[in-house]
Amino acid sequence: MYNFPVTIYSEVEKFNDVLSKARCRIFYRYENRNGTFISDDFARQLIASLAYVPIKGIYQEEDFTDHGYARDEGRIYGIVPETSNFAWEKHIDEDGIEREYACCDVLLFSALYSEASEIVGKSLSMELYEPSLKYHMAIIKGQKYVVFDSGCFLGLQVLGDNVEPCFEGASFYTLINTIEDTIQKIKDYSKGGQSKVFKLNFKLSDGDKHDALWMLLNPLYNAENDWVCSYAITEVYDEYAIAYNYETRNFERVYYKKNDEEDSVEILSKEVVYFIDVTEKEKETVETLRKLNGDTYELVNENLLNAETVAADYEARGLKIDELNEQISTLNTEAENMNSQLEEASQKYTALTASYDELNTEVEGLRNYKKVIETQQKQAVIAEYSDKISEDVLNTYAEKIDEYTALELDKELAYELKKSNSFAFAADPIGIVPKDQSIGGIEEILSRYNKK
Repeated sequence: MYNFPVTIYSEVEKFNDVLSKARCRIFYRYENRNGTFISDDFARQLIASLAYVPIKGIYQEEDFTDHGYARDEGRIYGIVPETSNFAWEKHIDEDGIEREYACCDVLLFSALYSEASEIVGKSLSMELYEPSLKYHMAIIKGQKYVVFDSGCFLGLQVLGDNVEPCFEGASFYTLINTIEDTIQKIKDYSKGGQSKVFKLNFKLSDGDKHDALWMLLNPLYNAENDWVCSYAITEVYDEYAIAYNYETRNFERVYYKKNDEEDSVEILSKEVVYFIDVTEKEKETVETLRKLNGDTYELVNENLLNAETVAADYEARGLKIDELNEQISTLNTEAENMNSQLEEASQKYTALTASYDELNTEVEGLRNYKKVIETQQKQAVIAEYSDKISEDVLNTYAEKIDEYTALELDKELAYELKKSNSFAFAADPIGIVPKDQSIGGIEEILSRYNKK
C-alpha cells in the first residue's frame, strides 16, 4: 500500500546536454484497486511534496525490475523539478474508463545512464514515506478501504514490463486482494519498534445502531428483572430513532450520538411524537404541506393564515420566471443570429484567404519570370565583354550576377575594360591622329600626327 503505479507517457525531449525531459501520469483520486483511498486533501499533500522527488530504478538483464526489498537499491535516474508543470489530465485507460490523473514533468539523466532513455513507456510506482503516513479503515460504497490522512512522497520507482498495475493507467504492482493482506503488509513494513498508527475504524451499520439503542432503552431486559421490555424501535435515522414506549403508550423520538472510533452509541434525549392514520392520497397532501412549510409541521396554522400572501408571492415569482424565460428566448435568438453572421463572415474570410493565396501564387510566378528575364539580360551583357575582358574577371561578376541590374553590370564591366585596356575607347587604336601632309619623308609622315 506504500507503492502506486505511474506512467511516463510523453516523448522524451532534450532539456540540456545531460538531461532529458518527459512527463508522467502518477495517480488518480478516491478508490483504487489495491484497497486504498486517496481523498482530495491527501492528493493535495502528495502534490505539495512532488518537488525534487527522485526517479529510482533497478536495472538488470536489459529491463528494470521491482522496488527491491529495502527500497534503497539501484540508481537514481532522474528527478521531479521544482517547476514541474503539474496538471490534472484525463486519460482513457485500457478498461475503457476515463480517469483524471495527477501529471507532472520529470528530468532524466539520459547522458549519465543509457538505460534512462528506456524509461518512457515503462510503468512506475509512487513510493510513500512510511514514517509520514497516517491512515484509518473505512467502509466506502460497501467496501473496506485504507483511507490516508497524511503523508508525502519518497520516490517514483521505475518498474519492469511484467508487473500488474494498481492504477489502471500504469502497468504495475501485484494486487492486494483483501484488506487483511493490506494490514499484514503494513505490519511487515514496520521495523525497529516503530509505533503503528493504523486503527480499525468500522462504521456502525443501521442494524448495529438498532441493537445498541434497543439495549440502552431496555436496561431491565435480563433474567434478573424477568426480561422486562420497555421500548420497541420502529425506525433508525442518522440523528434519532423512533421508539414505542409500552408504559406510556406513546411514540418517542430518541436522539442519540454515535462514536465510530469507539464503536459506541449514547442516548442524548427523548421527545414524544405523534402519528396519525392517513390514506395514501392524504399522506401526499400532508407531505406537500410539510414541504411548503420549510420541511416541518411546526406553525403550519400560522403559516396558513398567510396563504394568500404566499400564493401572491408564488404567482409573482411565476411571472418573473416567465419574464426571464422570455428574455432567455430573446437572447437565444440573438445568439443564433450572431452565430449565423459569424458563420457568414467565416465563409467570406475563407474565400478571401483563398483569393489572397491565388494572388500570392500569381505574384510569385511573375517575380520568378521577371528574375529569369533580368538574368538573361545580365548574361547578355556579360557575353558582350567575353572577347574584351579576361574570363576570371567575367566569372567574378557572373557569380554575383543577382547583386546587379543589367545597367549596373554594364557600367561595372565597362570600367573593368577601361582598366585592362586604356586604348579600348580611343578613336584610333594607335592613339595618334594625322596632321596635314605638307612635310615629306619620314618626318613628313610623323608630322601628320599629334600625340594624344
